[in-house]
Amino acid sequence: MSSVAPSRGDQRPSRAVRQARPAAAEGRVVRRRPAQAPPELVSRRLRSRTWRAANSWWLAVPAVGLPWLSFLYMGLRGRRPQWVLAAVAYLLAMAGAVTALGVGLAANALGWLVLGALVATGTWGLGLVHSVMANSTWLRIKAAFTGEPVLEHAPAPAPVEPAPPADPVTALQQRLREVVRTANRNGGRLPDGAVPAVREIEDVLTPLLAHVAKRGAEVEELHNLEAIVTEYLPGALEHYLDLPEEYALTNRGPSGTTPAEELVTQLQLLADGSRDVQRAVYDHDARKLSVQGRFLDAKFRRSDLDL
Repeated sequence: MSSVAPSRGDQRPSRAVRQARPAAAEGRVVRRRPAQAPPELVSRRLRSRTWRAANSWWLAVPAVGLPWLSFLYMGLRGRRPQWVLAAVAYLLAMAGAVTALGVGLAANALGWLVLGALVATGTWGLGLVHSVMANSTWLRIKAAFTGEPVLEHAPAPAPVEPAPPADPVTALQQRLREVVRTANRNGGRLPDGAVPAVREIEDVLTPLLAHVAKRGAEVEELHNLEAIVTEYLPGALEHYLDLPEEYALTNRGPSGTTPAEELVTQLQLLADGSRDVQRAVYDHDARKLSVQGRFLDAKFRRSDLDL
């Protein structure tokens, strides 16, 4: 009986298959992306004037008449297509200005020389103003970079979420921790002062919730705490994060404030409201102690104990 011997191609898998097996076994994709800095590091960088000044050196590039070069770099580095398009527009404008000046010099035509000078000056001025306006956004993007590429892992299976706790105060404690984590995670997008205001609210509500959980919450207290933790605080953060970053930082509404300024104001109001709720709870407990003191004073006076 004759048989056909298997070929080498049948015996050994292809190089692509051999390379794909380890990556599949480890659950990762070979494509690399820039590593993201921790939210705490991002917030610390943005608060540092030294760091902001050191990373604003690129403004010297448009200052010397090359705005297209800086916007091309930022657009590719920060994955901002609008900055890449701006770089193309500045490059074409500068090329047109140089062409007009060249034609004017070659033909000794004053009109072409004036046109070239006007286009060059306008492009330089517009590019410089645009660069100054874009610097804050670039710093927020730059603050999130660690400069170390990492492998993108395949998505892990969704974890099984535990059942919500039966105690409403325990649920509020968990919800507060989630909101604070959201603020820390998005520290690079939130305006200056937002994350410290959220942590100020946390510093007030965390011990207050522990106190209420220990002695039991009353209906009005629970209503006020639920409104802050589950509605007002996460709602303010979510509404702000839904907005485009440049719009939230620069656009002024009918009241004359930007969404960034409005968010910080609302968070400060929530911090004040949290302290009011805390004071009301502690005052209520203090009144209970005072009532019991008056009762004991009336109950155990010496005249009542005399036989």
